Amino acid sequence: MGDAVHRQRVCVRRTPVCVALSAVLALVVLLLVSAAGAAAAGIGFEARPLPGSQTSEISFFKFDAKPGSDVSQTLLLINRTSKAKTLRLAACDGAAAVFGGVSYTDSDKTPHVVGSWVQLSQTTVQLPAGGSVRVPFVVRVPADVTSGVHLGGIALWEPKAATTTGSSGSSSKASTKITMITRIVLPVFVTTPGPATADLKITGVKAEARSDGMYVIVGLASDGTAPASGNGTVGLPDQGFKGDISLGAMIPQSSTRYPIKWKTDPAKGTYQAQVQIIYANGTKTANWAGTFTVGSAQTKDLANRLVKPQAPAGSSRPWLMYGLIGTLVLIVLIMGFALLRRRRPEAKS
Repeated sequence: MGDAVHRQRVCVRRTPVCVALSAVLALVVLLLVSAAGAAAAGIGFEARPLPGSQTSEISFFKFDAKPGSDVSQTLLLINRTSKAKTLRLAACDGAAAVFGGVSYTDSDKTPHVVGSWVQLSQTTVQLPAGGSVRVPFVVRVPADVTSGVHLGGIALWEPKAATTTGSSGSSSKASTKITMITRIVLPVFVTTPGPATADLKITGVKAEARSDGMYVIVGLASDGTAPASGNGTVGLPDQGFKGDISLGAMIPQSSTRYPIKWKTDPAKGTYQAQVQIIYANGTKTANWAGTFTVGSAQTKDLANRLVKPQAPAGSSRPWLMYGLIGTLVLIVLIMGFALLRRRRPEAKS
């Protein structure tokens, strides 16, 4: 698992019509913690299992557990700055990212899967300057849990460290404010007894318009008890199109919609598609063949979304530029010819 930083961006647009109903958009980018511990540059604090615990050497929580058991763990928080910090904590569910791999649910969403197993002793922590705090918690594994691997997480962030950019704007114009909150997530990786096998399903293909063209969207579901990852292709035989699929490890019981850019000007109609993904270290293959449709709704959506490259200034009227250049060249030639005639010596009689 590699280092990354969760950045949660909240974009609020205010207009005269709906000042009280501001739209909030939160974008969370995955953080998986490496052996160096959960320490993001600029955050100023670290989070890791308490030294001496069974998972302290890998800097995130990973353990075996039986169905119906309670597993006690302790989270260690360390302040690396000279100022006190107030941190918020929340349990979250693991989920599949767009291209496979792992993401986590938003901190303000109630977890319903593995995150709901995590019972934190506190959700707000006062972290003294240069000090540390221990946060005990219990993972309550359901009695009816399936075998295999299960992933949740503990999210941590400092609300006061949020930064806001943008302006309120005038009363007659819309404005945009962007608030960035950086959070880290420590995975809670639980393995229950029994076979752990990967099982990947291709659920279908559809077309979807985006700002840079029409995409082929491949539906994927990880239905097994172990993560599923692999490589494959999606092909449109009648179009001579083939796109690559590189799927990161999808956690069990998760799904994603894998996007592959197709073209910017597809015609309406029905298209044949074939998908194949080889996974489980090359031991299994998932196949799908069928059709998808590009209809009026998709082409209209594409026309509305497509952002065409802007031509350089002045290039919208190339004839004008070429005409000016031609005129200048003609004037230079005429002046040169006149000058040569004036300088030509007159013939003697």
